Amino acid sequence: MKLAKESSQIWLMAFLAYFSAAALTIHLSSNGKDIATIWPANAILVALLLADIRPRWATVLTAGFTGGVAANLVMRGTLLGPIAYGLANAVEIWIATSCLRREKGYDGILQSTPAVARFIVFAGLLAPACSGLLGGTTAFYVYGEPFLKSFTTWLASDGLGLVVFTPFFHAAFRGDFIMCFRRKSWLQRAESLALLIFVGATAHWIFYVSPYPTVFVIFLPLMLITFRVGRLGAEAAVMLIAIIGGIATMHGYGPIARAFPGPAMQAQAFQAFLAVTLLICLPVAAEVSARSRLTAALAAHGQRMTLSAITDPLTGALNRGGFEAEIHKFASHYNNIPFSLIAIDLDHFKQINDRWGHHAGDQALKHLNSIIASHVRALDLIGRIGGDEFMILLPNSNLELAKTVSERIRNAVRTSPLEIDDDVVTMITLSMGIAASRPGETYQAIARRADRALYDAKEAGRNTVRWAA
Repeated sequence: MKLAKESSQIWLMAFLAYFSAAALTIHLSSNGKDIATIWPANAILVALLLADIRPRWATVLTAGFTGGVAANLVMRGTLLGPIAYGLANAVEIWIATSCLRREKGYDGILQSTPAVARFIVFAGLLAPACSGLLGGTTAFYVYGEPFLKSFTTWLASDGLGLVVFTPFFHAAFRGDFIMCFRRKSWLQRAESLALLIFVGATAHWIFYVSPYPTVFVIFLPLMLITFRVGRLGAEAAVMLIAIIGGIATMHGYGPIARAFPGPAMQAQAFQAFLAVTLLICLPVAAEVSARSRLTAALAAHGQRMTLSAITDPLTGALNRGGFEAEIHKFASHYNNIPFSLIAIDLDHFKQINDRWGHHAGDQALKHLNSIIASHVRALDLIGRIGGDEFMILLPNSNLELAKTVSERIRNAVRTSPLEIDDDVVTMITLSMGIAASRPGETYQAIARRADRALYDAKEAGRNTVRWAA
């Protein structure tokens, strides 16, 4: 029931989106008989199918076919032509989506230069060329338009429609714009919006205001938003340019309309302009996206390497070098804050290794570190100094607080059985030494006093806590 309801909602959404896009496109860029200059409707369904983990082919294609037939019937007034155009568009959507999904293109249309090349070949050439045979034949027999002219217009119109609009709708359906918005600061959001407005204003000036042929000016804001915002900014900007420039040219405005006589040549010139824009912008956007991912991967790798260099791989505590580095960092920033050190030694650790093997010794060390971590504050530091020796730094503490923490840890270890395997369980104990900082005393001096206190605890019979005077 739930799946049926969801499919019905998707069908209705696809139908309304396709019908609206198709009817608006025919109205704005077609004379009612010939093929539209640019056809974005198919891009909506291709993006919807690519964004779906398990594409609902029947639901989406029937919705698109019905929406396309309805739009053509309303705008062109015949039945045979709309049905044939609808079948041609369904074939195109199926070919483009199938090829892109098989080539993993759906995982990121503009993620890399090879992905862009595959996307242009499949969505910009192969799919519209196959559907264009049926579309051109329909235009010839139903509307009396020349076949070759109709075929080339269909190829350019549908190819540009898919290449321009699919990345934008694909990102929108996957929620990429929302995630990008959430990751950005308010300043970055304002910058992205300002750059998009800059692109739209520049396109409007070029096609509606400027008396000079200044189409090349659009590349300045286009490259700026590509480098500053990235792939998603480039996708939105290209779509905005296509909409503004396409409407202006079809209504006789702008440098392209002034330079070429007749709607047909103007449409072809605008398609050529848009194709050049895409060929320049999309590879750049892909490289920017790839470099951003590489930079993020290198940063994450660097963080992992830094963490592994200062962390004990067995217990997850800081190793000796990492612990001392954090101590020096603490001392340089908070040299007036008192602190305490707790030196810890696992009693009879060698006997555990000799009796049950090194695996049991590793289990004991991880068990001990887990208990320590659960009984200290988030700001406290835990270090495995070597072998079975641990040390804890307690910032902003005195001797009394350190005694309380030490006794809490000692009792927790003493009452927590160590499970070596399914059949062997044993108990472990700790010897602990404490030293509290003195004004002007170095870490090395405090650590030596804590070690001496630890030695006193061992001499006293182990499983006890001693502290430096």
